[in-house]
Amino acid sequence: MTAPVATDCAHPAPAKLAHSPLREGAAWALARVATGLHATFGPRTRGGFGILMYHRVSEEYSGVDCPTINVTPARLREQLAGLLSRGFTPWPLERLIASCDAGQPVPAKAFAVTFDDGFANNLSAALPILESLCVPATLFLATAFLDSPMPFPNDNWSGAGAAGVPDVAWRPLTTDEAHQLQASGLVSLGAHTHTHQFFVERPEEFRADLSQCVSILRERFGVERPMFSFPFGLATPELVAIAKQSGVCCGLMTRPDCVLPGQDPFRWGRFGVTTADTPATLAAKLGGWYSPLARSLRAVQRPLALVGPRGLREHLNRRNPSFAFAGEKSKPTAIEI
Repeated sequence: MTAPVATDCAHPAPAKLAHSPLREGAAWALARVATGLHATFGPRTRGGFGILMYHRVSEEYSGVDCPTINVTPARLREQLAGLLSRGFTPWPLERLIASCDAGQPVPAKAFAVTFDDGFANNLSAALPILESLCVPATLFLATAFLDSPMPFPNDNWSGAGAAGVPDVAWRPLTTDEAHQLQASGLVSLGAHTHTHQFFVERPEEFRADLSQCVSILRERFGVERPMFSFPFGLATPELVAIAKQSGVCCGLMTRPDCVLPGQDPFRWGRFGVTTADTPATLAAKLGGWYSPLARSLRAVQRPLALVGPRGLREHLNRRNPSFAFAGEKSKPTAIEI
């Protein structure tokens, strides 16, 4: 195993997003409403497909808060097996990209599985489940943290690095572990920038950071044209243009939408998955019912935030710079978060 090394300290520490039970509760409620609509009317989206986004795959531990951005191994197995039993077909993300580039139709109920950041438990906990169900996946690596013995700087879980919590619950992958995932034949390695920072209004830093990530993927793992997901899902038209020049073949965001025929792969959205999701809620998301509900909630958030405290406005501006509240410094329009 590669010995732990220090991460690149020349870069600012990536910011942490605040844990938001309110936002998570709203997402839970929307998913349940979408599930009812899907059960009543069937799929809403025709001719498209969905992409699922996972992060950590960890057990929960007594004495500490539940892990954030997490799905337990048992729930991951239940979710994927439940989708398969409902007739959904997992495709490698690169196959979906190639089919769309060639103008070829994608079968109904096709979907892709992705993991962001590069947690060690993606190997220890997620890979055995993927292998047992024959589900391919793409893992987007924040390469600065490979081989680090410390938690990801942007990890907002209070249990990360805490006494009594096994390091596999929060530790980044080592280079050797990433090779093991790649050697499985089911997991493709992609780019998630080098240092996983907010790059809105910092285009040249984004260019250099993504270039470093792409170089590491090529030199260490032989990945010549990696798939890419924007850190935190934040992208402006300028960042999209830079990504297209950086040798990556897509740029995924976190807009909760299905991918429709002809859509630019540098603007594809994904559906975030949590332990609260069931196979039924994921089927509703992949069927297109969650997206209009999420857009409606966002439309309500904007006027409410205008009259809310400044801290709320700043939080929502960071989560979605396209709000651009009146009387405050305008920001570049973010395509999605």
